[in-house]
Amino acid sequence: MNSPYLLFLRRLAFFLLPILLLAIAAEAYVRSIPNSYRVKQQALEQMADSLQTIILGNSHAYSGLRPELLPGSVLNLANVSQTLDVDHALLLRCIRQCPQLHDVILTLDNSNLFDRPMEQTDEWFRITYYTLYMHRLGGHTPWFSRYGVELFHFQSFQGKIRKWLQQRHADCTPLGWDTDNSREAREQMAAEAARTQAVATWDSLQTIKTLRRHTMRDERATRQNISHLQQMASLCQQHGIRLTLLCTPVRPDYASGIPHSQQQLILQTLHDACQRYGARSLDLSRDTTFTPDEYFDPDHLNHEGAAHLTEIICKSLTTTSSSL
Repeated sequence: MNSPYLLFLRRLAFFLLPILLLAIAAEAYVRSIPNSYRVKQQALEQMADSLQTIILGNSHAYSGLRPELLPGSVLNLANVSQTLDVDHALLLRCIRQCPQLHDVILTLDNSNLFDRPMEQTDEWFRITYYTLYMHRLGGHTPWFSRYGVELFHFQSFQGKIRKWLQQRHADCTPLGWDTDNSREAREQMAAEAARTQAVATWDSLQTIKTLRRHTMRDERATRQNISHLQQMASLCQQHGIRLTLLCTPVRPDYASGIPHSQQQLILQTLHDACQRYGARSLDLSRDTTFTPDEYFDPDHLNHEGAAHLTEIICKSLTTTSSSL
């Protein structure tokens, strides 16, 4: 005869089993949805033997540089909120797998030099994507942890499904360029903001929030970021790879709001990488040839701005190559 304890456990199991099966099915479904991380990993595997140029960095590079407009075999491996330790891990992987690699373009500016480790920020769930779709890039995260199951961050889980049902395509092109920052998307966001406040006020608040998010709060984390940069520059120097450090264009209101101490540290870091490791820097953060219509928000370019920036980078790479 079953004891009351065993009877309780049996009923509990019958109650939890459908929930568990539903969670497993939901996790399997959301993992089947294409995303930029999977696209980039698959492209890297397919292009490894012929890949000549990689683009690294955060969303400034992800949305700002169009690989199909650059010469040769190019892949954009940047991503939203990507930190320099991940860039470092990607570079190591590419050096091992890509024998033709000769150019690396890395965005380095106010938006990523002062990053804290991703797991300490609201973007911690992105570690899950590197774990699941990029072969546990940059670490040895246990599979069953908050970084190994998408369902553990329910808000991003919901957002991913909603976006897929609305658009039915990955977040990026087959070569890794962000497809979201169109002028139409910007206009839609501005129209929605205009229902509650003036667009100018909304723009101003966006700039303030972005600058606050990019404020240095952890000197130790900044030193670690500089160390990752130096190791990357040293690797490129050792393997005969040309490293271009790029400060992407930002709107004047954002540029003028960067604290002087941060701006000086950025410039010093760029100078040191060029002097010690033979890198080259290209600071376009205050380039006045970019018009207001080419920005998606205070520090990101839209599709037109990305084409403009990529054209400048293309000319820079070609000019430098011809002078060697």
